[in-house]
Amino acid sequence: MINPNPGPFASPFPSPPMNQAKQAARKQQPKENSLPRYINYLADLSGCGHWRILWPEQVINATGRGVSHSITAMVTDPRFYKDVKAVKIQRQASSSQKKFIEYLKKVQQEHGFKLIYEVDDVVFKEEIPDYNKFKFAFDTEEIRQNCIDIINMCDEVTVTCPYIKRLYQEKTGQQNISVIPNFVPNFWMGNLFNGNEVSKQFDINKKKPRILYTGSGAHYDVDNKTGGKDDFTQVRDFIRDTVDKYQWIFVGAFPPQLRDLIQQKKIEFYPWKNLLEYPRFIASMNAQLMVAPLEENNFNRSKSDIKFIEACTLGIPCLCQDMETYSTAPEALRFKTVEEFGDKIDTILNWKNKSTYYKNIYKLKHIGDQRILELDQNIGTHLEVLNTPFNSTDRKLLEKWN
Repeated sequence: MINPNPGPFASPFPSPPMNQAKQAARKQQPKENSLPRYINYLADLSGCGHWRILWPEQVINATGRGVSHSITAMVTDPRFYKDVKAVKIQRQASSSQKKFIEYLKKVQQEHGFKLIYEVDDVVFKEEIPDYNKFKFAFDTEEIRQNCIDIINMCDEVTVTCPYIKRLYQEKTGQQNISVIPNFVPNFWMGNLFNGNEVSKQFDINKKKPRILYTGSGAHYDVDNKTGGKDDFTQVRDFIRDTVDKYQWIFVGAFPPQLRDLIQQKKIEFYPWKNLLEYPRFIASMNAQLMVAPLEENNFNRSKSDIKFIEACTLGIPCLCQDMETYSTAPEALRFKTVEEFGDKIDTILNWKNKSTYYKNIYKLKHIGDQRILELDQNIGTHLEVLNTPFNSTDRKLLEKWN
């Protein structure tokens, strides 16, 4: 029946009847104001902000498991925190940020939210190598002490790997630290693997295989502070000596000592792409192998294995430095010395034949598939930290990573 008084914005046509199943589903769907609410204070909007905060938030919101908001401005109105389940603070260490967190501790007494500190790197100046161009941001005793104080004000800390957990426990005395690895969002990178393309590119590039490295300038001694000692010290000369055998590709930045080969077009170089373009761009490089060399130091031991997991998700073998950072990688894809680096490159690129290479690619793809963010067990680790006290016996999923 048509409504005789539809009003200015109502449709003059009757709505189609809703079937009983849809009506029941709608009734069962939780209202937004009944879902747990979370607040995140972002440190940045680049990779770290997305991996650790924004992408988990998107999945939590999209799957109706909570209502999460990420902001950068400090909100000092206590009413903003009413009915908030947890407040997460990402890598805050300045004096003004410390004062704000002191304020949050007072508001916490009124509203009862959980206060969580999220950090995915070592921020203590003595552990950051001199060649890292971002060291200046943390190179003061004040920043170091602020970090210790803030961590101990929070109810729990989240990190990316067991090594950084142990290091922060030792440096700060805070024991309530949980490991949540970086997970790859399926909506970002999960649909780019193409087995037929892998097979085709193997044949096309067999004579001169393409080897790819992606990374920022933080891995290189750009300002010559360490006499060239950096994450590429061990393998730099090997790369120079094999430019005719392999097509080396750098994305993001490159070792300054190899600038002449970049200029001569013997090594390919491409600047960073934004996060939305990055996965498709890396897939378009048609690399048969990726590499991940690192210098042995505590800063690098504290890194996530995400470079290896990204490669697995794209169906590309990744040869990694043999250290705790890349313990996820099988032994065949880890190296200790430059001699082993060269030998394993040859072995990987000559995995008997194309069918063997192809079979191993699928094994690596399976490793990547276990780290998809949307899997219940993976997004569940984020929710365990947000929803339960750090000493709760109900926390099961985190045990796998800790």
